[in-house]
Amino acid sequence: MPAKNSKLYVIGVDSAPLWIVKGFAKIYHLKGFETLLKEGNLLDMQSTLPPLTPVAWPTIYTGLEPREHGMMDFFAIDKEYTKQLLYFDSDKHTPFWDALAAKGKKCLVITPAESLKLSKSKNVDLITGWPLAPRFSSKQIDSAAKKFGFNGEPDIEKGLREGTITVSEASKRYVKSMQSRAELSKHLITKNKYDMAFVCFTETDRIQHFSLNNKNWEEYVMPLYKSVSDFIEWVILRAKKEGAAVIVVSDHGAQPIKKKFLLNAWLVNSGYAELKPAIIKSIQDSYNKSGESEAQANLKYSLREKLIKSKARGMLYDKLPASAKRLVGKAIGTALSSGSGATYTHIHDFDFEMKGTVAFTSVSNDPVGMIWINDRRFSKPNVKDSEKRKIKAEIAGRLREIKTEDGKPLVTKIYDGDEYYKNTKLFIAPDLLVALREGYVADVKNYSLNTLFMEPELAKSGDHMMNGIFGSIGQFDSKKIKRGVSVLNVEPTILKYFGIKCEHSDRSLIK
Repeated sequence: MPAKNSKLYVIGVDSAPLWIVKGFAKIYHLKGFETLLKEGNLLDMQSTLPPLTPVAWPTIYTGLEPREHGMMDFFAIDKEYTKQLLYFDSDKHTPFWDALAAKGKKCLVITPAESLKLSKSKNVDLITGWPLAPRFSSKQIDSAAKKFGFNGEPDIEKGLREGTITVSEASKRYVKSMQSRAELSKHLITKNKYDMAFVCFTETDRIQHFSLNNKNWEEYVMPLYKSVSDFIEWVILRAKKEGAAVIVVSDHGAQPIKKKFLLNAWLVNSGYAELKPAIIKSIQDSYNKSGESEAQANLKYSLREKLIKSKARGMLYDKLPASAKRLVGKAIGTALSSGSGATYTHIHDFDFEMKGTVAFTSVSNDPVGMIWINDRRFSKPNVKDSEKRKIKAEIAGRLREIKTEDGKPLVTKIYDGDEYYKNTKLFIAPDLLVALREGYVADVKNYSLNTLFMEPELAKSGDHMMNGIFGSIGQFDSKKIKRGVSVLNVEPTILKYFGIKCEHSDRSLIK
């Protein structure tokens, strides 16, 4: 156990994976990360399901599971199948800095991702974080931020998406904001006597989304890691002089994206979801323009609709003649080739005919897709309680059969939503969480009849992965740090470092 008056520094690096910080530390002279590797710990850290910023950071802050803090994504879906924006509520679920402040510890908190409320404690100096513009806990903190030219993460993602800002320019602007945040933090840490300082860098996540599958991604990404590593190096040197400890965490990791898997298209083409007639006609028109005869299109859609409406889809399919089976095969998406002739249609949640839909996906475009069974939780249910378990098993089994375009299994694991969320009352939980193999994300926004895959757009050049990082140095005994570290371990570890008991003290990484 650390000395009673020991200080602690916590550094957050949004979307930092071990393969980047470990694999490129020497090449790019990331001295802060190198010190963690040589003198402390730098490990994989398991994220939440799905591995998303609004889900994982609140878990890091509170030690609570998503089912407890109420964040399942950026959005939740309500009874009417409508998306509702979610925000982490630090008044309802106490973050570790407020728990420390309540015990008399003076805390500095700079831009915690997804924490948008100012602390009510006088013991917390705070600047709120992404995705909203920063708010400052006092005039003194505001004044200091202006002195160092810091006003939060640059709001340039729209420009990146629209092409009015290049990835190269974005990288430079992100580096500038990271450096100004670091200099502001150094100033405040040096000037004030904080027991705990938490500084969170979110720009790494943004630049990776727009660059990781580019050949020259290092040119854009590594300057950001150099900036945060330089700050980590400064913090470690200061901590050594003070006899303090340092923790470095990320909410999840990142990976280059090869293809998007059209999960809603698979559900529609497999007969589990039904689109509205107007949308079907629009899709028909698109395929007719692509050279398919009207008779072929009509027959395929007629067969597909019969399958959708049949409660005995397998039996009906078995009775079809071989020629019809071939057409149905195309109509229900068993042909997985994404040839140049693929046609895509953008679809929305309100494009589904819910009275004819058994299962649907919504909300998340991520390496972990979410599927809801259309049961009595919704306003237009189409599944009885007695049918639900069988349907979930059927969908899971069929998903496991899907292959990538190079013949590998697409789905690596399927989690049962009832088991993961444990019947939470805070949101309508998905029934299945579908984890995809490396390089793939689940897409809910696009539909295609003749392929289940599409190229990622610029903003999906990189995306999340299940493992982030956990690093520590100082008064932590390396031998006592457990393997298999999770985001659930962070808050209990921080509180136990200061000798404070919490609900999940047994999850602490120190004795």
